[in-house]
Amino acid sequence: MKIGILGGTFDPPHLAHKEIALRAIKQFKLDKVVFIPSGTPWQKSVSTPYRDRFNMTRILIQKEEMLEISDIENNTTKPTYTIDTLRNLCTPENDYFFILGSDAAIGIKTWKSYKEMSSFVNFLIAPREEVSFIRLFFAFPFKFKLIKGKKLDISSTSIRNSIQGKERSYNKLIPKGILDYINREKLY
Repeated sequence: MKIGILGGTFDPPHLAHKEIALRAIKQFKLDKVVFIPSGTPWQKSVSTPYRDRFNMTRILIQKEEMLEISDIENNTTKPTYTIDTLRNLCTPENDYFFILGSDAAIGIKTWKSYKEMSSFVNFLIAPREEVSFIRLFFAFPFKFKLIKGKKLDISSTSIRNSIQGKERSYNKLIPKGILDYINREKLY
């Protein structure tokens, strides 16, 4: 099987996450994409509990049969590292494709044991407006393929800021089910 892996804090998950996964499936003939909400990300400060981020991500992908969610990083007592997740997840009988935005890709050299990652996965990168292809090409240490399509510059940070500021500019960036969940659980 050809399996995509899309990790992140998903705080909150949004339509660009889903669109990038669906594009990767179509363009690279993946059998599925597995979303992996991070447990305790070591490079980011996350105040939204793992359970809520996991539940919102499940809502995001619930109607897509080729999208799945994994709770492999559900241990929230110690930092989670991508390399450890890949060691636990990747099996020799499958081909794995790690999906990330170009903004994350240019910082991959700061990740724990990043050099080992290429022994587990191939890399698919979604372009972002703020990162030129030239910058990506020189910063990213591995071979990669670009996920084609219109650049989707939606960020979870801007969505959280809009919610906290009581703006409504985020309404079309996340599904209604996630909005309902955020309101019910009083997140952000």
